[in-house]
Amino acid sequence: MKNHIYLTALMGAALAFSACSNEEDMLFDDTAADRLNGASALYSARLMAQPNGWAVQLYPTHKNEAPFGNGYLLLMDFNDDYSVKVSMNNALTGGNYKSATSAWQVITDNGPVLSFNTYNDVLHTFSYPEDVAGTSDNETGTGIGGDYEFVIVDAPEDASYMMLKGKKRGTYNLLTPVEEGVDYEAYLTDVKAFQAKMFPENAVSGAIIHYGDSLCNFEDAGDGIPTIYPIGGDVVTQSQFNPFLITKRGEDYYLRFRDAKEFGDVTVQDYRYVVEKDIFESVDNADFYICGEDPTEFFGEAITSYTFSLNRGTEMSDDVAAAIETVYETYRKVNAQYGPREYKMMVNSKGQLAISAAYNPKNEVKTKLTYLFDIKREGDVYTFQYVEAGDATSGNHYERMKPALDAIFSDSFTISAYTTEFDLSSLRLTSTSNPEKWFYIQTKSSQSINQQ
Repeated sequence: MKNHIYLTALMGAALAFSACSNEEDMLFDDTAADRLNGASALYSARLMAQPNGWAVQLYPTHKNEAPFGNGYLLLMDFNDDYSVKVSMNNALTGGNYKSATSAWQVITDNGPVLSFNTYNDVLHTFSYPEDVAGTSDNETGTGIGGDYEFVIVDAPEDASYMMLKGKKRGTYNLLTPVEEGVDYEAYLTDVKAFQAKMFPENAVSGAIIHYGDSLCNFEDAGDGIPTIYPIGGDVVTQSQFNPFLITKRGEDYYLRFRDAKEFGDVTVQDYRYVVEKDIFESVDNADFYICGEDPTEFFGEAITSYTFSLNRGTEMSDDVAAAIETVYETYRKVNAQYGPREYKMMVNSKGQLAISAAYNPKNEVKTKLTYLFDIKREGDVYTFQYVEAGDATSGNHYERMKPALDAIFSDSFTISAYTTEFDLSSLRLTSTSNPEKWFYIQTKSSQSINQQ
């Protein structure tokens, strides 16, 4: 009986070993080459899964200065004939749209690698070993130093995004889908214009980035490499380096930094522009956001160092436009030909608001009439009240133009941005007594218009 049980056990073990052996045979039926080809086909299919391609946030290197440290937005459309269209519009293309087609394939080299295996006049700009196109950085011998082969780090089955890593430089580059029907040139033009609007070159105002309760200045972001340092801190010793790129999905614009920042258990990297709030808000935590300067505070500080200008052709309400024309025609009758075309305002050394009406007489020598106002602030409201003419010539003309000048400037105003608080080069002054009365002023260079 014992022998029978022992024999049965041996037979069971043999059957179990046979089953395991069959599984291993099945597991290794495919050759290494077959498995590599399968991986290549899988990731190639995922690259081609988006019918209108991908927006690629490309960072050529980890360096900390332009143009090597900038991010570059490219659009790529991978086709089933293994051709790829690559497009961009930036400094490297001279600020113009450029598109080029070349070949691509997914090879295997310790993992799937996307290789652009024939020359592409757009993509290979980043690895071309000669001059850096569109810049003064010439004869470097390495160009910008970017990659043309990328390890596929993450490529989910639903093709909702992909993450590539430069094979040599090790930078991470995010791919997000471009919606069907979106034209590549129009997309790049749109995103470029949006960034210029939100972060204009030579901006007169800055922005503020809120890391929860910590606040930092966010300045000089026009090239995508902002100067970030604590409010009240030192810009030289405390600046942080973290470039960003802007992309668009649907009607929403997204700002994504190259490097994620960790604050305790919160990690922030991606921000969405919220139109209603006029801020870039973290997609993970609403306590982290980027906003522009407060227009009321900006005006109060800038009026002592900047000149603000109201031109005859500036946007304004009908009643202000009528008063402007009255001043123009009243003075023109006295001067026979010319009337004031521009009004400049600035606080002088006595703390008075000097408003100058500038005109050009026949001899083309620029002349101005200057009138002084008291300027007071209560909360968010500024009040201008006429005091006196700035000189005898101005005084001689004031009585003729007093009703019209008072109709424009002797009032209380709130201050708001023209389109966005990220750009305060244009401000709107709106009467508190009559919201239908308003006009825009342009922020000009820092200069005195009257020091009486």
